[in-house]
Amino acid sequence: MYKLVVLVFAILFLGLSTSFSQAILNQNNGKIKFTGTVFDGQSGKGLEFATVTILNALDSTIVDGTLSEAGGFFSLETKTGEYLIKIEFISYETVLLTPFLGGKSEIHLGRITLNPESKILEDIVITADRSETVFALDKRVFTVGKDLANRGGTAQDILDNVPSVTVDIDGNVSLRGSSGVRILINGRPSGLVGLGNANGLRTISANMIEKVEVITNPSARYEAEGMAGIINIILKKDEGQGFNGSFDIIGGYPARSGASANVNYRKNNINWFANYGLNYNENPGGGFTIQDQASIDPLTGLDKRQFTSIDGNRFRKSISNSLRFGVDYFFTEKDQLTASFLYRISDDNNSNTIIYKDYIGDTGDFDFTPLWKRDISFLKSIDSRSFARELNDELLYSQSTRTDIEFEDERNQEYKVNYKKEFSSREHTLNTSIQFFEKSETEGSDLLSLFDDSLPGSENPLKQFSNNSEGEKTWLFQLDYIHPLGEDHKFEAGLRSSIRQIDNDYIVEEEINGELIPLSEFTNNFIYNEDIQAAYGIYGNTLGKFSYQFGVRAEYTLINTRLLLTEGNTDNKRDFLNLFPSGFLNYNFTEANAIQASYSRRINRPGFWSLNPFFTFSDNRNFFSGNPNVNPEFTDSYEFGQITYQDDFTFSSSLFYRHTKSSIQRITVANKNDVTTLRVPINIGTMDDYGIDLSSSYSGISWLRIDGNFNIFKNKLSLSQIETQQAVFNYYQGARNFKGTEQEFNDIYTYQLNETDNVTWNGRLTFRITIFDSDLQLRSNYRAGQQTSQGQSAGIGSLDIGWSKDFLESKNLTLTLSLRDVFNSRRRDGFTLINDFYRQSDYQWRSRVASLSASYRINQKKKGGPQGSGGFDGGGGDF
Repeated sequence: MYKLVVLVFAILFLGLSTSFSQAILNQNNGKIKFTGTVFDGQSGKGLEFATVTILNALDSTIVDGTLSEAGGFFSLETKTGEYLIKIEFISYETVLLTPFLGGKSEIHLGRITLNPESKILEDIVITADRSETVFALDKRVFTVGKDLANRGGTAQDILDNVPSVTVDIDGNVSLRGSSGVRILINGRPSGLVGLGNANGLRTISANMIEKVEVITNPSARYEAEGMAGIINIILKKDEGQGFNGSFDIIGGYPARSGASANVNYRKNNINWFANYGLNYNENPGGGFTIQDQASIDPLTGLDKRQFTSIDGNRFRKSISNSLRFGVDYFFTEKDQLTASFLYRISDDNNSNTIIYKDYIGDTGDFDFTPLWKRDISFLKSIDSRSFARELNDELLYSQSTRTDIEFEDERNQEYKVNYKKEFSSREHTLNTSIQFFEKSETEGSDLLSLFDDSLPGSENPLKQFSNNSEGEKTWLFQLDYIHPLGEDHKFEAGLRSSIRQIDNDYIVEEEINGELIPLSEFTNNFIYNEDIQAAYGIYGNTLGKFSYQFGVRAEYTLINTRLLLTEGNTDNKRDFLNLFPSGFLNYNFTEANAIQASYSRRINRPGFWSLNPFFTFSDNRNFFSGNPNVNPEFTDSYEFGQITYQDDFTFSSSLFYRHTKSSIQRITVANKNDVTTLRVPINIGTMDDYGIDLSSSYSGISWLRIDGNFNIFKNKLSLSQIETQQAVFNYYQGARNFKGTEQEFNDIYTYQLNETDNVTWNGRLTFRITIFDSDLQLRSNYRAGQQTSQGQSAGIGSLDIGWSKDFLESKNLTLTLSLRDVFNSRRRDGFTLINDFYRQSDYQWRSRVASLSASYRINQKKKGGPQGSGGFDGGGGDF
């Protein structure tokens, strides 16, 4: 809390010191006061929030300014001098006055009339025709304000509709079919989001986001984390003089409501900005699973077969508040200091109910062949619910219901100070920042299992309680320097230091004879420390139509994990010193047609949850766990891109290839004794990804805009079965404390990883139609099925619809109606197939969502798409 107090006092000191200095000047010099009233030339009404600025008559520099009040009246004072008075209002013609002072101390400017711009209707149409996505070589900028389907949604909804990006129902982000995506906020890491995990994104209102940048092959300027690329989320902020802002409210079904505000106020050399978002959501979900596996009778030790149906229903209810507040102080036009504070609080209350039905017998007792022995085409045709209904009830051994009542409370605080200086030109810059992030999270569950007493497998009711307390602190320092060496070439260098610590205290207790007894295999205190020190250098040059950029980044990583409640020395220290080169070669045929070849080396370090050996415990039969011994995976990324940009048509294409060593694969291991499964990450084999990425936009018809994106790619996993078996056995010996031989292990546990060599694709097509002075948007999404190392996933298709219309004479009010997943088809369906084990699941994280939002803007234009191509910066090779 002391850090917040210090930051607030620092911000107030900047503002007060400036105001105090101005007051001293006014006391020591004569004063002059300007008054007047601003009117709308079309309606004749007074204009509130018009910007009135006093300019120095000699050089037109800003001296002072204010906003008109209700009715259009304004008044402002400054020291005596020669001035110009500028009055402006968004979408109206600017008025410039040269008042005659004549030694007076007060000048009344009288009635000032502002007329609407003559081309304002034409300008709005032109803006609306621009694509919501701007393409550059290996980089795309997605403008959030143009996307109707996600108005009133969250940052996760936004990402799920960005070209080449997909978000699965568990919140995992992938780019061009690969996970390991680094997500940044305003160009810097943030504790609000992590590597490839969008859970934090669900609490960030979409209305707080200005745009999203997708960088597929980053240069050495960027941190090496994220083997698939970088997604940079830019929050809203303005630096224009005076006051401006936008306010949004949202309501929908299933129950969802929210509000957001984005405001700025700039006077002279101080700019204040604030963003606030409130979200309340209720998300029903659920699914059905069938599981057919070989088992061992615990009494006789004989081989058995067990078929289980698992019917799950989940209801998530969450409320979150996000506040971002800060100030820019402009020492000069070339020196800027920014201090900001971000605070987020979220509370979730979830309920989860799982019904297990277990059918047990000899293999011959079932009237169908074990599913793990059937061919793939048959397995693809199975409808799990229909299949389960056909089972012989005489084999029903046990039925139980497990309920989980869960709460999650999370607090995040982020403090940031940034200084930027421009030297002789805008290309010669120094940018430094210091950032501190602090997070605390508490999760708790009340777990109850009840059994059907009429069945032979009945057990006593089981009561269990889990509690997880997690704290995180991260310090980040970064310095970036760019120095032009001439008109066509430049040098860049930078430093980065990151220090991170996470403390996770997890306990599971079981009620036995009225007393809570800790379960040692699920209880521990896990400490994670990560220090990363980095430096980089880049050189670039332009030779006619050619330009090139080469760089290298060095990163030293020190990671240490500890289990405080485990006997013996559990320190697991690892350090890595790695070089990450990058190179870009561009050729510009014309200003709007270019090609680029690029290379970069990337790393995907295992995160906190990939190293944490604790189990998830909501489902006490199917567990997820981390692996303290999993190592980073390294990727060599190659890409060749092309872009053509015209006024009404844009087309970009990219060929890409990624080669990943020590690939991290999450594998499922089935236990024949207790019929449980464990999913765990392990370094196995190499992964090769090939693909082509096509994107285009067309706006040649005044009432129609079309955006499309298509990716087709091939994933090839190469591995050694002997190395796989050894890696799994080593994990169970170390992390799970297995004491038997490898043969004894294989008698109990079953697993199997297959090499994969499959082709899959995903596509997205958006139509935006302007009709009856409103906009209608249709977006279709499809992600094809994919083979995995232990099974297959089915394809997922969906359709989103949005409608938007402006109201009021000023067009400052916009209503948007949207329906996401019109056919309620966004479900995960797939199966796992290994030795003596088959599982098929059909799951939906959330159902179809309908929402209505209203947005009101003050002194702001309606946000449209960018008006230029953004240049051919190649995701870091910016020439």
